[in-house]
Amino acid sequence: MRNIHLRLLPIKEDGDMNRICMGIWGNTNLRDRFNINGFGDDISIIDRIKQVGETDGIDGIELHLPTEINDSNADEIEKVLDDYNLQIVQLCGHTWTEKQYKFGALANSDEKIRSNAIDRVKAALDMGARFSVPISVLWPATDGNDFPMQTDYLSLYQRYLDSVNRILEYLHQNDYSTRICLEPKPFEPRSYIMMGTTAQALCVVNEVNDPNFGINLDIGHSLIARENIEDQLSLIARYGRLFHTHFDDNDMQADVDLPPGTISFERLVSIIYILDEIAYDGWFGLDLFPYRDDPVEFMKLSVENLNLAKNVVNLMNQKGARQLRVSGDQGPQMSRLLRDCIREAK
Repeated sequence: MRNIHLRLLPIKEDGDMNRICMGIWGNTNLRDRFNINGFGDDISIIDRIKQVGETDGIDGIELHLPTEINDSNADEIEKVLDDYNLQIVQLCGHTWTEKQYKFGALANSDEKIRSNAIDRVKAALDMGARFSVPISVLWPATDGNDFPMQTDYLSLYQRYLDSVNRILEYLHQNDYSTRICLEPKPFEPRSYIMMGTTAQALCVVNEVNDPNFGINLDIGHSLIARENIEDQLSLIARYGRLFHTHFDDNDMQADVDLPPGTISFERLVSIIYILDEIAYDGWFGLDLFPYRDDPVEFMKLSVENLNLAKNVVNLMNQKGARQLRVSGDQGPQMSRLLRDCIREAK
């Protein structure tokens, strides 16, 4: 049996917050199937980046190729990044917004479409190398099924893993340092998305067994899968595969992408606690969709809640939380400590 050891950090008196980045797909006019025009105004890519740069506490952005960055605007984006001291943290190839990908991308049964998706991811890696981007996400958004028995999942997994291996081969051939992350989500836009749970995605990551292949855990996706996120983060950490995170919140029914901690602040604290315990040193990504509200307010509230949750965790550790957790039989005491630290933290 494999022995896995986690490195736990010393309890911090005044720990620093992990760096925060924002997905710029969320700070523009957003549309859905009930309102195809949206409620806001379209904001240019450059103005979205500037908006992030003007928000205190956010040091990076995430975006897609070619819909948000491409050869025609890369120079201008580079200048704005320099002006606002921002970093591109995550850049992924957009493989779910075109007609060719309606029945899948990296696992599509059509070899030509599958190759197109692989080339899109490779192009994102090429662009990422220019900007020293640390993370590139693979989201199998349209690889799955809607109708019962519609999809041969045995073949679907084989094709997806073949595509992943080709992408990783390209990454290593070019000596790129970017780490590729699989992002699980159980449904939407398909009724069922393949590898929809954290454990399924981790199973695939472990089968591929490449040091540059890991997990991006999106909190909202895990919630609509009805997962215990403390459990999922701990499981990923056992294998050292937590490369990135996406923070948001929802009611465990729909992936509405509210600011983290707005539905359950206690849950946010528990997530930050585990990340602190496993010494996660990656970025905290914001995946927000303010359909009706001001995106700047969404970003500000997210930063406030993440920082407050971190302060609560520091207080809990100072007051003996790790000792309370050892035996697993101190539920009321831990609940009381959590409550009191939330009241005390600033």
